[in-house]
Amino acid sequence: MAEIPFTVSARTARLIGQENFANAGGAIIELIKNAYDADSLIGIVIIDPIDDQILIIDGGTGMTEEKIRSHWMIIGTDDKLDDPLSTDERIKTGAKGIGRFAIDRLGSRCDMYTKTLEAKEVILWSVDWEKFNKKSAVISDIKATLDYTDGKSIITIAKEYLSEYHLDESILDNWVEDKGTIIRITNLRDEWHQKNITSLYSNLELLVPPKIVSTFNIHLFSALNPKSYGKVESTVCDDFDYRLVAANDDEGNINIKVFRNELNTNELEGLGFFSSDIVSNSPSIYGTDIFEKGFFEINTTLLGLIPGFKDVDNNLSKIGSFDFEFYFMKRGGGQEKDEIKKYPYKNVNYRDRVKWLNEFGGIKLFRDYFRVRPYGEAKSNSFDWLDLGKRALQNPTVTRPGYKVRPQQTYGIVNISRIHNISFEDKSSREGIQENDTFSLFKNILIEIIGVFENDRNQVMMTLKKIFDENNKREKAKEEAKRKAKEKKDKESNGDEETSAEDTSTLVDGVLAFEEENEDLKDEQKLLRVLASAGMIVTSFAHELKNMSDSLLPRTSDLKMILSGLVDAEKLKELPEELDPMILIDDIQDQDRKLKHWLDFSLGAVRKDKRTYRKIDLVDYLKKFERLWNSILTKKKIEFSIHRGVFSEVFFQGHEIDLDSIFNNLIANSVDAFNRPDASSVRKIEFRFEFDVKTGINVVYEDSGPGLEGNIVDANKIFLPFVSTKRDEHTGEQIGTGLGMWITKSVIDDYDGTIRLTKIRPGFQVNINLPAS
Repeated sequence: MAEIPFTVSARTARLIGQENFANAGGAIIELIKNAYDADSLIGIVIIDPIDDQILIIDGGTGMTEEKIRSHWMIIGTDDKLDDPLSTDERIKTGAKGIGRFAIDRLGSRCDMYTKTLEAKEVILWSVDWEKFNKKSAVISDIKATLDYTDGKSIITIAKEYLSEYHLDESILDNWVEDKGTIIRITNLRDEWHQKNITSLYSNLELLVPPKIVSTFNIHLFSALNPKSYGKVESTVCDDFDYRLVAANDDEGNINIKVFRNELNTNELEGLGFFSSDIVSNSPSIYGTDIFEKGFFEINTTLLGLIPGFKDVDNNLSKIGSFDFEFYFMKRGGGQEKDEIKKYPYKNVNYRDRVKWLNEFGGIKLFRDYFRVRPYGEAKSNSFDWLDLGKRALQNPTVTRPGYKVRPQQTYGIVNISRIHNISFEDKSSREGIQENDTFSLFKNILIEIIGVFENDRNQVMMTLKKIFDENNKREKAKEEAKRKAKEKKDKESNGDEETSAEDTSTLVDGVLAFEEENEDLKDEQKLLRVLASAGMIVTSFAHELKNMSDSLLPRTSDLKMILSGLVDAEKLKELPEELDPMILIDDIQDQDRKLKHWLDFSLGAVRKDKRTYRKIDLVDYLKKFERLWNSILTKKKIEFSIHRGVFSEVFFQGHEIDLDSIFNNLIANSVDAFNRPDASSVRKIEFRFEFDVKTGINVVYEDSGPGLEGNIVDANKIFLPFVSTKRDEHTGEQIGTGLGMWITKSVIDDYDGTIRLTKIRPGFQVNINLPAS
């Protein structure tokens, strides 16, 4: 049997090189990264469309002839993978062994001068990339040439090129040792205009994160405009409304600091902010001293950050240490008179801010302080790689529950390491990270960190809006407008159509108040439509489902009766249990019993009479409610009890389905909590009802579960929409609706009631007050 070798078409090099880089700027950045990996202190790029050439100069370690033959000329070498640290302990940015083919993306010919410190002469390596287009050629047919230059040092060659373009040789002052590499690319494949070069300069500004003291300086020059560019300085963001800094260690412990810079703290006191419920409930986050300090701090773990996540594949341990710095900058607003009254914004130059965001905005990903493109790159498909835009569609309004930030208002720096995050593999193109479960989990962790900021801003702004509405009597404006409108109608009917300026002003204020309230109701309506659709589906099939429920239990009993007359009972005894049809039917009957309970519960929840506004006998309602849930919870080994106090007759004016929404959501959450790993063996749910002539119906709901997840610092966050601890066990992505407690609070608010958390862990307890009829 003959053995035949594989070979590779020469065209493969073209696929790896020219077709593997999205644009010429990306190819240049790839070659700059090679200069960094070679421990160079400088990287110089000269673009000359006039003479049709690009020069890339560095003072790195250079290459020997043996290194060129054994590494540079081998496609896909694992040199950087096996040896990730440079001589100067830099973590190398490359690992695929294909970065050199970026040269082919830029031009069809290349001359490379390179020298190590120990070598006596400079090596000249040359290649004509067009040879790879030769029909039927294999990779081994293509040759590069290797020669030695005549006596010049590598620094001298570099200075000659700088002199040719009248550039200051002082940029080479730190290049003292005779070693380095110069790449000269000719027959350029792109038309280089001022716009392209400016875009490249902006990308180089973002190549390393701000505030990093770098020993690697990049310079860009253009023959079209020699004085326009020069040394590349990384951009610094010092204008922000919010800044969030998160640091995660290798053990999964994460520290989050949130810096507030949007509001004038001194004015918050005068508005009454520090006397509000939000401050009394969470003083460690919203207290006066915290605002004066300028930031609050949270210490948790990655697992605590994504409650409900089950790390079945140990993806969490593959995350490793990382740093995340996030900035929020609103692009306008806050200048209107009413806005200033509501929110004491600091003065901002929005024109300059928007200009900066348009150029540098987006969340950038860095590995070992070198940018991984194209994440967060403006005008690219990967600008919003965390899908913040999709989240913002849920609710981009900060004064409504569940606020989500828009991607165009953000700037961020995520820094990972090749050594500490080994599961984050480059794509072959070196543009991006391979999408796997670990990287998906990482993205969801970043989103949860951003959620800390979103929740804080949401809580602060909703509180300020509530204070403003109370102080400015929005409800009074509405009532006064109604009264004036009625008076005007009465006057018109009597033939008097005159309207005073005062009346007009009152009506305008009322209309605006109604309009603002209408916007709030529209947002709520969008959410309720989704829930209503699910209810309509159940209602549509109510008749069929009722028939199914009625026939579930009799069908298995009938089947057993028929089989007992056909099958020899003695023969059944010889069968193992897993093959005994009678035992299998019993198992089916048990499942049918559970299904019947669920169907009866679902059909009962959407009965038409439950949707009717009427006077409800609370005593009678509680008897039915206890009877329904007892049968379900007993099977789950949960002790359930309702204590009615001493009242014998109390009426609630409203919809029965609203009472169901309140109490069913509470029970459902408790049942979920009992299934958590940190739950104890004691499983109890208890309602305590009391009636007071002054305060109305008072309800204490309590369970013996583990309580809220430990990472939930602000307990009132559970009343916001889309807050859920149900997660995809592989990626950590939220899969629960997060609407249960929001619906509960919304219903209570609609009846002018209150709900207050009185115990959050261990165990869970809320106090509810509802008006009695």
